[in-house]
Amino acid sequence: MGLTDIFKTKKLKDELTKLQETNTKLSNKILNLESELTTANKKAAEKLSIKEMVPFELDALIEEKHVAFLKQESTLNEQLSNLQEKIEAVNKIKRLANQEIDNLETKKASLKNEIIDLSEQIEIESFGIYKPRYEFTTSLNYKEKLDDVRKSQKKEIKNKVAFNITFPMTFNNSQAKGRTMQNKNGKQLLRTFNGECEAAISKVTYSNFDGVEKRINKSFEQLNKLNEKNGVELSYSYLELKLSELHLAFEYAEKKQQEKEELREQRQREREEKALQKEISIKRKKIDKDLSHFEKMYAELEEKLQLTQDENDQLKLKNDLEGLQQKIDSASSEKSDLDYREANATAGYVYIISNIGSFGKDVFKIGVTRRLEPMDRIDELGSASVPFKFDVHALIFSYDAYKLESELHERFAKNRINKVNSRKEYFKITIDDVKEALKKYSDVTIDFKEVPEAIEYRDSLKVN
Repeated sequence: MGLTDIFKTKKLKDELTKLQETNTKLSNKILNLESELTTANKKAAEKLSIKEMVPFELDALIEEKHVAFLKQESTLNEQLSNLQEKIEAVNKIKRLANQEIDNLETKKASLKNEIIDLSEQIEIESFGIYKPRYEFTTSLNYKEKLDDVRKSQKKEIKNKVAFNITFPMTFNNSQAKGRTMQNKNGKQLLRTFNGECEAAISKVTYSNFDGVEKRINKSFEQLNKLNEKNGVELSYSYLELKLSELHLAFEYAEKKQQEKEELREQRQREREEKALQKEISIKRKKIDKDLSHFEKMYAELEEKLQLTQDENDQLKLKNDLEGLQQKIDSASSEKSDLDYREANATAGYVYIISNIGSFGKDVFKIGVTRRLEPMDRIDELGSASVPFKFDVHALIFSYDAYKLESELHERFAKNRINKVNSRKEYFKITIDDVKEALKKYSDVTIDFKEVPEAIEYRDSLKVN
């Protein structure tokens, strides 16, 4: 609960106390009037009794007193009615005050819960980890929300609630001129604040976010302090809209970058798929050509065998036919493997590679490729983006390569070098960790090499 709410609650309680005191006084006055009425009734009764005993000339005097009593009674009834109305008004104010107190207590409890909920985030952010305020799935959602926030800012300015007039001023003894002057000051205040916010938000990055947020809050406080004597101040609702704009602008930029990386990754997969299809096509043509050649030779040898009578020639031809059959079977098997690789999008190679010249010792990349020749993909990784080529420690063929890659990533999740971007597949582990992890996969084909050659790196060290 804010300081303003506390003062408001205290003021209401003071007013309620005063009203209760007034109620008590009025109640006492009613009792006194009722007592006087009772006494008057007794006196009237006594006078009526005297009237029966005294001579006729007292009737006029008694009548006069009775009329005066009736007037006094009417006056008392009117006062009593007024007091009852006042009591009802006091009770109504009391009910409203109690309702306001309940609302403030509810708000107080809500604020306490917010403080508890934010405590963990404050602790996290003290370590420089940004927790998103919004969780939209696409950059378009962020852009739409950002547009809504900016429209809300314009609406507050249009409805004249972006700044407040804290106390009215006069100019040349004119309240109207004074208000016009304060409105102009408020517009200038908004223009200055908007300019500072725009300059800050346009330069926000992951590393300076906290500083930009503090800069906006500080600008808000300083501008309000400078304009305190002018009777104008920026509203807290407008500040909150600016801070929402800051969060949205930052998260919008981050989401766009994330989508770019996802698109780049998707395009890489598409390039991998195209390269695979090209490899399959080339290899299939070669196998089909070889099969056609082997089958043609086989048919020719069979025909020759039927025409040959010499036993030695027959034996040689039979051996040649057996060798050709083995080649035909091998080529047919390769063709079947190609058909399987083409039909199954999960079959491929998981590779575990290192680059000590670029990243140092005990840093491994764990990735996957569907290429028929996995080394083509690994050579691409070491082409221009790093100063040295990658060394291969393990090539693992699997019919569900993406699942295998995911299992290895999960196993070494705590060892990720980039802990906020799972698309970066580098891990700080040892070769022994790799060997231990691969023991689980005895049912798959693994080519393993423990020591990296790093030829170019080692030769470069010699040159130095």
